Amino acid sequence: MSQQPRPPQRHRTSRETSAMIALCGMMTALSVVLMLAGGVMLIATYAAPLLASALLLPPMLEYGRKAGWTCWLATGLLALILGLDKEAAFFYLFIGWWPLVKWQLEKRVPGKGVRLAVKLAVFLAAVCLMYAFLGFVLHLDAIVGEFAEMGRWMTAAFFVMMTLCLLLYDRLLMPLVLLYARRLRPRLKFLRK
Repeated sequence: MSQQPRPPQRHRTSRETSAMIALCGMMTALSVVLMLAGGVMLIATYAAPLLASALLLPPMLEYGRKAGWTCWLATGLLALILGLDKEAAFFYLFIGWWPLVKWQLEKRVPGKGVRLAVKLAVFLAAVCLMYAFLGFVLHLDAIVGEFAEMGRWMTAAFFVMMTLCLLLYDRLLMPLVLLYARRLRPRLKFLRK
């Protein structure tokens, strides 16, 4: 059997490319501002990266995952270079990609229970890898000292609370997509002209 040829892909016009660059640039700039503001307020170490990663949704929904990945990388690198809170910047780099892969996971993993187990495993693996990288590769003694001070039970409680927060964030992404599609996207007509 012969495969049917794919229809040729339509190339973007310069106007469409300019709109894509403008939207991605605005979302990256807003994300970096959130990350920098999170560095000023110590309690926002984990909230700022999650809010910043939610801003990946408009570029992804308008122009695809490649645009979203580009915004994620640019935001992560700028937050790492400019930000005061390096833990928040690394949290963004290790977890901020979640809005970009969530939908693929939802499509490919069958069953709610299995999907929940996979999400838990991914979240815990990402957070553990981040702290292992910060502690053992970058030798950030302050982070290792914090976990040593907390003790075994408080560290376990920290990871449980972190996982619950990430699952809640995962649940909130769909309402954010609907909010964008119903309220904000109709006002951004210049993106589709």
